[in-house]
Parts: sequence; structure tokens; C-alpha cells
Amino acid sequence: MAGKEATFIPFEGIGKSSDHISRGNWICILLDGTVPFEDICKWIDESYVVTASKQKKQKLRPPKEWIISANPKYYDIAHAFEDAKEIDWKQGNGIRTGDTVYVYAAAPVSAILYKCKVTKTDIPYDYRDGSLTITALMKIRLLKRYKLDKFTFDRLKGEYGIFAIRGPRGVPHSLSEELK
Repeated sequence: MAGKEATFIPFEGIGKSSDHISRGNWICILLDGTVPFEDICKWIDESYVVTASKQKKQKLRPPKEWIISANPKYYDIAHAFEDAKEIDWKQGNGIRTGDTVYVYAAAPVSAILYKCKVTKTDIPYDYRDGSLTITALMKIRLLKRYKLDKFTFDRLKGEYGIFAIRGPRGVPHSLSEELK
């Protein structure tokens, strides 16, 4: 299998690469019924993931949790969720349908206020204003509201080591458990 460095353990119907393949991490599988079909499919799937481009791996990954920021000076996130359970939002790099986003309202609020599920991504959009460029939107659906004093910036910094929230960032495991 390409890209994996592992000790080769032979099984019936499976051998190291033949003379016609010069890559040391490849194997040959007999397709004569010796190797169970399920095993062949598993190895093909693993091989695809190991050799896939970064972009394809991103699409194959399991759902992820993100913190995204909202600046109340420019967008009234509180009223947006009063009017609708699902809103359009600037899509950050790496965010995919099925991911969870926690919306952090910047100063003067400075706290995580919402838990949302990403329901759609890669919605074309063209906005340019000074240094802000938006080329894609995502739809996020409100799942949960948090009290203003529950996940404040001071708590995020002191307990979870989060010192800045400027763009999409992953959620530390300990914070993820608390947010649930």
C-alpha cells in the first residue's frame, strides 16, 4: 500500500510488490478468491486515504468542531438568530458540511454564545471591501444558546489556553466536553 511505512506481514494471497512495481510500500493481492472481498475493499479504501491529496482528505475527514468569531460592531448575531434558526455565514477554510461551529461574539461581549451545525458549504458569494474578501458562504443552524457569562474570553484563556479568536480555529477536547 502506498505511503504507509509498516512491517509487511504476509497473508495467503497477498505478497510484496512484483518486479514491475518499484515502490517498496506497495503490495500485490491475488484476485482469485483467496483474499476475502471485504479485505480487498478495506485496503483499497485505506490506500485511497493514504494517497489522497490534502483537499480530498479534508472532504473525507470526520466532522470537526470550530470556534468562529462574530464582530458585533459589524453584524448583530443575536438578532440574526432571533429572526431565523438558520443563517448564512462567511465560510472559513477547512469548514465542511456536518461540522459544528461555536460562535464567539467579540468585544464588548467576548464570549461563546451559540452552538451551530453547518448544513451547507461552498455557496458562491462575491464580496470585497478593503481588506475583507468573502468568496464562499455556509449555512449554519442554531442548536444551542449559552449564557453570556458561561464561556467568556477570560475563561477560554485561563482554562483552555485560547488567547485569540480571529478566524476559524479548532476546539480543544476539554472545551468540547464542556460545550456539550
